[in-house]
Amino acid sequence: MKKLVVLLAFIFVFVSAAGAMAESALDKDVIRVGTESTFRPFEFRNVKNEVVGFDIDLINMVAEKLGKKVEIVDAAFDSLIPSLLTKKIDIIAAGMSATEERAKRVSFSHVYYITPSAVVVKAEETGITAEEDLKGKIATVQMGTIQDVYVTQLDLKEVKRFAKTDDAFREVLLGRADFAVVDGTVTKENLKENKDFTGTLKQVFELRIDKGMALALRKDDPQFLEAVNKALDELKESGTLAELEKKWMEE
Repeated sequence: MKKLVVLLAFIFVFVSAAGAMAESALDKDVIRVGTESTFRPFEFRNVKNEVVGFDIDLINMVAEKLGKKVEIVDAAFDSLIPSLLTKKIDIIAAGMSATEERAKRVSFSHVYYITPSAVVVKAEETGITAEEDLKGKIATVQMGTIQDVYVTQLDLKEVKRFAKTDDAFREVLLGRADFAVVDGTVTKENLKENKDFTGTLKQVFELRIDKGMALALRKDDPQFLEAVNKALDELKESGTLAELEKKWMEE
């Protein structure tokens, strides 16, 4: 009887381990990709309400190399890592900076883009031109970003956090905050393309706080990480990544 119990326990452990090993995203035909669609030009909705952008092209190219299809899951930025950890999505492609704090929870791919952060104010604002001018002011950021971490360390009157970058900009536009700190590439695109912000907001200076954007994956799927990194390296070596940057980043 004891031998039977031991045998059954062994079988249970073996089957459980085999099931865990089979949970890699590489075993799926469709990869669920988490993103947040107000981060132009990395991810945003076009006139057809489709999620497009640099990251969307990139993840589709990576998936093609892996022989997979892509399903985009559009969600609030600060919900993406929890969704990844609970296996609601398989990977994050959302202009996410590969910070040390995030790396405690997720695995990051090779860096694929580095961008500065921008300080944005109303077009008529003249009192904010350098970092020392931010003291005692009201700031806005997209919650959960590296910019959020940055402004939290400043001596400010208040920090207002929003799920979407558009809302962070709009709070400044409405005069309810003094400045916003957002990804520099996103700022450039919004001030050029978003009619609500063109001519009404301006960038006053840049901050170098980003160590680089990367795709985020679960730590328990090293095979998927290895395959994604291989695909990214191939895209970089072939010049495809540079072409993608030219398509989405240049004027």
